Amino acid sequence: MRVPKMPALGIRLPRTPDLPGLTPGSMTRLLDAALGAAFWALALAAAAVLLAFIFTTFVPLGPMGLTVTAGDEGTTVPVPRAYILFALGAIIAYLGGFALVLRHLRAIVRTLRIGDPFDPGNVSRLKQIGWTLFIVTGGSWVGQTLVSRLVRGALEPPSPFDLVTPAFSVLVVFVLAQVFREGARLRRESELTI
Repeated sequence: MRVPKMPALGIRLPRTPDLPGLTPGSMTRLLDAALGAAFWALALAAAAVLLAFIFTTFVPLGPMGLTVTAGDEGTTVPVPRAYILFALGAIIAYLGGFALVLRHLRAIVRTLRIGDPFDPGNVSRLKQIGWTLFIVTGGSWVGQTLVSRLVRGALEPPSPFDLVTPAFSVLVVFVLAQVFREGARLRRESELTI
């Protein structure tokens, strides 16, 4: 039985102009270069913060203070070294986590460049990206909650609704991992039948 063809609704999407010299292969090269630059920027930033963490841990420093100004007057509030180390450690974890995500994305783009996007290794890469996003998001939320409790008035405590979009992103990554797993399975089955 033939399915009848539906009449056109009269809605046409505008055609995007082709950029000269931008082919699918050059687009993946451009993406790989952008991801590489972002990865190295994050990795270097994380290394710089790590050096600051080591310096703050082992080099004796005088009392550290934060100056709060209200109008013409300023008040210096002492900041314990543990708070500074906590903040530096959180920044290292945040930057390092996203550098790890970019590293896995670069590996996925490389498999795309060679024409093998359903490589079984991409499934584990996507799962690692999902877990990294989960840990970074959860750690960031917990860190903001701790800071809002320890330093009253400095930061509003985060709402559980602040986790909706990041949680949705994590779920999308895990669903994509399952899609890639199924694609790898179908590719393996088709290779066995030929």
